[in-house]
Amino acid sequence: MPGLLAQINIFFLTLFLGVIVGIIIHYYQLGIRALKIGKYMLYLLDFILWLLMILVVSLGMLVINQGALRIYTFLFLIAGGFIYFKLLASRLYRPLQIIAEANAVLLGKSANLFIKPGQWLVKIIRLQWRNHHPQVPPEDPQP
Repeated sequence: MPGLLAQINIFFLTLFLGVIVGIIIHYYQLGIRALKIGKYMLYLLDFILWLLMILVVSLGMLVINQGALRIYTFLFLIAGGFIYFKLLASRLYRPLQIIAEANAVLLGKSANLFIKPGQWLVKIIRLQWRNHHPQVPPEDPQP
């Protein structure tokens, strides 16, 4: 069992990890609001967020206390998130919102770099298809 100083160190580092998790979740919420995406894309991004959170928390716990999961580490992690949302979120709201909106604009412009050429290519293929396969109306049957 680790000594008292090691446990205090684990306590503060786990609280700090909880604050980092809180910042990531807050940034994600602001980013989703700035992107204005649909329901199914939101489901996909939520899934990706929680995979990222599992990775961040697992790596953080591995570094902090060699991956030993105890009830107090979970409590400290939750307490760190609570501390962030109660004490720091109001102070970091505007900077995180600016970063999230800037990233949403950047993501939109980057997506257009890929979408516009794709739309152009589909248009060219459709035109070529129509030129090589003209639609002839059916002939009227003779009475």
